[in-house]
Amino acid sequence: MVDKNELRAAFTARLHEALDDAGVRTRGRGVDIHKHLVKVGAEKSTQAISKWLNGESIPEADSMVMLCSWLKVRREWLEYGVLPKKQENDSGMHSHAKGHESNVHEVTRIFGKVPLISWVQAGAWCEANFENHDGETWLSCPVAISDSGYALKVQGDSMTNPGPGRSYPAGCIIFVDPEAETKTGDRVIARVPRTNEATFKVLVEDAGRQFLRPINPQYPIIDITEETHICGKVVGTFLPE
Repeated sequence: MVDKNELRAAFTARLHEALDDAGVRTRGRGVDIHKHLVKVGAEKSTQAISKWLNGESIPEADSMVMLCSWLKVRREWLEYGVLPKKQENDSGMHSHAKGHESNVHEVTRIFGKVPLISWVQAGAWCEANFENHDGETWLSCPVAISDSGYALKVQGDSMTNPGPGRSYPAGCIIFVDPEAETKTGDRVIARVPRTNEATFKVLVEDAGRQFLRPINPQYPIIDITEETHICGKVVGTFLPE
């Protein structure tokens, strides 16, 4: 599991950095944030804002979006530390849905929170939507994801690329959508026979047969059989600081 205290502390450091960049005074920052949120229609208590500034909590989706719009930073950076920091333009956070104007409600829907679960739980999730997870950590997904989505913390180096190209090192957080359609070349989560755990691999096909291939060539390719179950597609990722 990701240490929640580390996530909160890292967020707070980025929040203060963004406030410094925006020229917000050091003393009385909580008051200034509260005034701005009230102005844009977000009723948050001064106690809640104080917790954001002291590393005790992370804002909910609606407040996060409004903070990013005000401070002109990307949400992926403010919440997770994923570069680049600045927004591409000054129009605020954008909706990913075509034909809709950018607004708080649309962005909040897209950046839904999903549970961070264990690999054993992910194996159970393959068979049914495993709702009774015992984790307390919920993460906001940086991309669109279904209500049945979840997050996993990568273990080992089987998906670490020793050369150039996309890599998923140990500690990386991946977001999985069980409802997303999968195709050859996708990064997927699969439940393999005779194990209760799930595995993270690339779905490949050769001569009409499908396999699960690790990115790291030091690990073997896994045959897909009738007992193999593809649990979902990896739709997003981030690497905690």
